[in-house]
Amino acid sequence: MTRFLKFAAALFTIMSAAPTSGQDFTQGLETWNKKNPIEKTYLHLDRDAYFSGQTIWFKAYFMSGFLPSAANSTLFVELLNNQSAPVIKKTVPVFGALSYGQFDLPDSLPTGSYQLRAYTPLMLNFDRAYLFSRRLMIYGRNKMRTAPPAVVAVASLRFFPEGGNLVSGIPNNIAFKAVDPNGLPISVSGEIRDQTNKTITSFSSSHDGMGQFILTPSAGMPYHALIKGQSFELPQSSAEGLALRLTNSNNAKAFTVSYRGSRQVPAYMVGQMQHHIVFKHPLNGSPGNPVRGIIPTATLPSGVLQVTVFNIDGMPLAERLTFINNKEYILPATFSTDTLNNGARKKNHFSISLPDSITGNFSVSVTDADYEAGSCRPQNIYSSFLLTSDIPGYVHQPSYYFSSDASAADDVELVMLTNGWRRFKWTDVAAHTLPAPRHKDPGFISLSGKATIAGSGKSFADRDLLIWVATDSGRNLQMVKTDPEGRFKMDSMIFFNKAKVLFSDVMGKKNKFLTIKLNTDSLARSYALPPLHLPQNPAIGASGALPARMNAAYGDYIRGEGVMLDSVVILGTKTRLQKLEERYMSGLFAGGINARTLDLTREFIPNMNIFDYLQGRIPSLTVERGGSFDSYRLFYRQGGARQPMQLYLDEVPADAGMIAAIPPSDIALVKVFPNFIGAPGGGANGVLAVYTRRGDELNQAMESSATIVDYEGYSIMKEFYAPDYSTPAANAYNDYRLTLDWKPELFVSGSNPRIPIIFYNNDRTKRFKIVAEGITSTGKLLMLEQYVEPGR
Repeated sequence: MTRFLKFAAALFTIMSAAPTSGQDFTQGLETWNKKNPIEKTYLHLDRDAYFSGQTIWFKAYFMSGFLPSAANSTLFVELLNNQSAPVIKKTVPVFGALSYGQFDLPDSLPTGSYQLRAYTPLMLNFDRAYLFSRRLMIYGRNKMRTAPPAVVAVASLRFFPEGGNLVSGIPNNIAFKAVDPNGLPISVSGEIRDQTNKTITSFSSSHDGMGQFILTPSAGMPYHALIKGQSFELPQSSAEGLALRLTNSNNAKAFTVSYRGSRQVPAYMVGQMQHHIVFKHPLNGSPGNPVRGIIPTATLPSGVLQVTVFNIDGMPLAERLTFINNKEYILPATFSTDTLNNGARKKNHFSISLPDSITGNFSVSVTDADYEAGSCRPQNIYSSFLLTSDIPGYVHQPSYYFSSDASAADDVELVMLTNGWRRFKWTDVAAHTLPAPRHKDPGFISLSGKATIAGSGKSFADRDLLIWVATDSGRNLQMVKTDPEGRFKMDSMIFFNKAKVLFSDVMGKKNKFLTIKLNTDSLARSYALPPLHLPQNPAIGASGALPARMNAAYGDYIRGEGVMLDSVVILGTKTRLQKLEERYMSGLFAGGINARTLDLTREFIPNMNIFDYLQGRIPSLTVERGGSFDSYRLFYRQGGARQPMQLYLDEVPADAGMIAAIPPSDIALVKVFPNFIGAPGGGANGVLAVYTRRGDELNQAMESSATIVDYEGYSIMKEFYAPDYSTPAANAYNDYRLTLDWKPELFVSGSNPRIPIIFYNNDRTKRFKIVAEGITSTGKLLMLEQYVEPGR
């Protein structure tokens, strides 16, 4: 039994006491949840602030139903600017309930506040407002201008009657939320006045622009709030309705239900978390008398609880979100400073001790504390999985609500009162019209399409189709069978960076040239997401000690790494071949004094094998072929005990058979190197580099005579480099790293385990900040933030 079901089982007695009509809600919602479970992700970053040229390292965790989720295979992570335009996008595979990767920031990126968003296809089955997002400050070449003095102005003041209804003639609790023109909370105080401008009551915010007050509205009377001359209208009251009030009690929630009208008589109350019904409570009230009671919460899991009151006909009358924080999710951890030495390039050894017998995966970052934005991060793994991923809209500094502050438990209820619920509607549950999931997990990389015989239009039906995938790290060959209409599919593939995908018949000399029409692939598919406009404080990044330090650190980086001039103009006339070489060739392939390049873009090549054609064009090139499909061997200027040439396709190592299967008309350039320093062994036996013509991207459905396409696989997942100063560095350099260590994949299993943190300091850091986060197999969460310095 899962941890969640154990909690829910404790409330079976209360649930069974509810009216029979309520059982439909349990069955309908639970059935829908099995088909469309809530999926969440959270990204642990190594830092909160960066400068251009640095690397953003991230570790992604996934949960569903309070447990780690292995339902996702692909994660999309986007870095967006303030206009929500993409700057960098990464696509990484998910293994189990984990993934990690990095953003390499261009050193030309301008200073500013950027936005980060992360999601999987399964997460898009719900409102996009629930996707993981956060802000990042990046410092670059241009320094931010000092922000003008803040203008204290209320741009929006909204009122939220508790339960959703403002009912005349009975006391109503009304919450409010005030924000400034930047969308950030602003403290307010003012008066509530009626239509005659008579003051009825006063109000004042108590936390982050939020607060609440009691109002008993008169029927038909409009009300407004007055703040320093600004007027804001309250919702219009109704003659009939139900007002719901929830307050914190000892390990419980006390409720009061007041109502007016024959159709507003409450029959029962339902509570749900993560689409699981956790209680049903009958409400037996009498006309004119409020219904009061207690909801026990000590056995519930922590998170957002949705409480809804229904009448006897199953109509929802009022609804309220409330927060449960029983702290059962916390994985206790003890930090130890075993060896502390903040001298230049000295070794440090810290450790984190975990209790009991656990199995989990964790990530740890060690950074220079003097380059951090604040003492505590504004959001963390607690606040993301348990709070912000279940309510739409912006929550300011959500990690505060999980702190030891005595006011946090009451303040988080203001967040609950001023945020709505948009995952589903109870009316859809009752009518059995909950939406079916629109998106499925792609199962890693999936390629599909239709093959026809070139020039004939006939389907390449019920035939074996050979598919090669060539990348920098290796080659993969698969044989797939087409259906009677020539359709094919190849899925569950994982490869990184740029790849060449070749489709070929396998009939040897009798092979057919194929026309491949590809469907939109699973990895490059784009999703229509709304613009992300997270509130931004213009003062952040423009004032204080951090901007000056980050700008200085960026200057050190520029001087230490070297930056190319913005523009270098070389005058001269280039030949057509030189232009083609610049377009197609890169790195060491662009060199080679004794190399020879053939331009095939304007040549008519008979329907023959490319190697047979080249043998007649390149002196001293010998091609030998055996009886099998890919048994070609090429030799260049060799005699005696000959060794085959090394072959490259678009600068990726390739097999001879793969190149032979490419129609010669699809080849742009061929380059022959007598020797090549970029190849194993220096390419002493010669190197042949073949370049295919540039075509459309794979993610666009296309039809072409080409049987080879470019494909962008998963983003490369790099390994963090931490220098080892146990022996002196060979070359003199300044070590000004801001992230001293990043370990994204720490697997722990056993009894009373310890996580070691061993790293070497840079040349200047005096204070360290350690952040450790992670999740166990039972859903417990690790969140540790620790500052370390001598004498502390």
